Parts: sequence; C-alpha cells; structure tokens
Amino acid sequence: MYTNIGITDAGAHAIAQDLSKLLADKFLLYTKTRNTHWNIEGSDFHSMHLFFELQYNELDEIIDSVAERIRTIGHYVPATLKSFLELTHINEYN
Repeated sequence: MYTNIGITDAGAHAIAQDLSKLLADKFLLYTKTRNTHWNIEGSDFHSMHLFFELQYNELDEIIDSVAERIRTIGHYVPATLKSFLELTHINEYN
C-alpha cells in the first residue's frame, strides 16, 4: 500500500523509522499499563482499576493510528515483541 502524499521515498523511510520508534514506545507503555491494571491493589482498587482501563484503551487507539500511518506511507509495521524491544526508548523492567 502506498499513498502519494508528496513525501519523497527517503522522507517516508525516515518518518516510518520515527513512527516505528513511537509505536514501540506506546506498545511498551500499553503493556505496562495493562500490567498495572491487572495487578492493582489497595483501598482505591476500583477507581484505579477503571483509571488504568481508560488509559490502556486510549493507548490502543493511538497504537492503531500510528501503525496505520506507517502503512499509509508505504512501509511495513514492526509487530513483534522483539522489534518493539529493539526500537523502544522505554526500559522494559521499570
């Protein structure tokens, strides 16, 4: 899939690389948010559980939008855990 929107091939490649890093960051943040949602404890469990559910739903929409943008400019989306871990700026373990 390629949509001609006036970006050179080199420009599209650079943008796809940056968007792929953004996608990886958002995916790790999504995963960390899900982890917190699933493992929340305490007296404010219910309100925090709902809060994190809102957060991961918003992140899901962002992830999908970024992935679709990468495809729109003619590049394949990185979609493996390995690729996300190679691209992200976020430390998986913190």
